[in-house]
Amino acid sequence: MGAADDLTTAPARQHNPRGQGHRLRDEIIAGATQLIERTGSEHSITLRAVAREIGIAAPSIAPHFADRAEIIDAVVATELDAFTKALHDAASGVTDPVEAILAACRAYVALGRAHPKPLPAPLRTPLPGDLGRRAASDARDRARHEPHHRAGVGLVQGCIDAGRSASTDAFGDILAIWMLLHGLVALPTSITSLPWPDTDRTLTESVALLARIQPAPRRRTKARGQR
Repeated sequence: MGAADDLTTAPARQHNPRGQGHRLRDEIIAGATQLIERTGSEHSITLRAVAREIGIAAPSIAPHFADRAEIIDAVVATELDAFTKALHDAASGVTDPVEAILAACRAYVALGRAHPKPLPAPLRTPLPGDLGRRAASDARDRARHEPHHRAGVGLVQGCIDAGRSASTDAFGDILAIWMLLHGLVALPTSITSLPWPDTDRTLTESVALLARIQPAPRRRTKARGQR
């Protein structure tokens, strides 16, 4: 056993009360997330490394996760849920549908740029999981991203319903917007030598094109003397 697998230095941990084993599952996910953020790579995730991170014996993980790939999948799912909620919160309460989609997009870019490497789950490639598990991972990934996509489709559909978008494919358009947002996060942070244009102006103009936003109809003003 190498030094990296030595569990003798694991910090003491208070056991969860009986019937609250789900807390250990949450602790395992949190510990794995901390490892990824600290090392910058999901390759740091092993059962022993996660166990050491939270101060338990590696076999204690088995009732909750079969292997490292399941832990990584759970980290991504948890991170994506939090990310999607943040976008929803940014858009909620915004009555203008165009401003709502822009608010969510701005939150996406802000969260992506503020998040330590690796990028948040919605922005990372390749998909989590070992290559031998790719088919199963792809299926889980599609199911996991469905609420995220559905929320985005709803934002575009809100513009359509309000007569502010000429889109006929809200799902396709939100995927194009997602690609835009990925670029706005990833490119300026990875290639710092280029004079990138203003982020908010690029976001606003590009989302308007991709979501096929139309100008708000002008309010009719009554002629003088009309009631």
